[in-house]
Amino acid sequence: MALYLAQHAGRQYDTLFSDEADGPLDPERKRMFMAMKREVLRLGGYRQEFFVSQTPELTAMADAAIDLEAMALSATA
Repeated sequence: MALYLAQHAGRQYDTLFSDEADGPLDPERKRMFMAMKREVLRLGGYRQEFFVSQTPELTAMADAAIDLEAMALSATA
């Protein structure tokens, strides 16, 4: 869908968002999914993607991470 938008929307979007899209995949397919997402960014001319995942291996592959649990713990300390 993101590649279709990049080609047919008539305007350029810089950022993609996804939430728990990797949930039902096994570990190997999760890594393949992350590689596919990076290729979509490249092919679609997107600058970045914000994604939500509870899979540590995928968040480790991210360029940067926002750890909401750590933020909540530091706010209550």
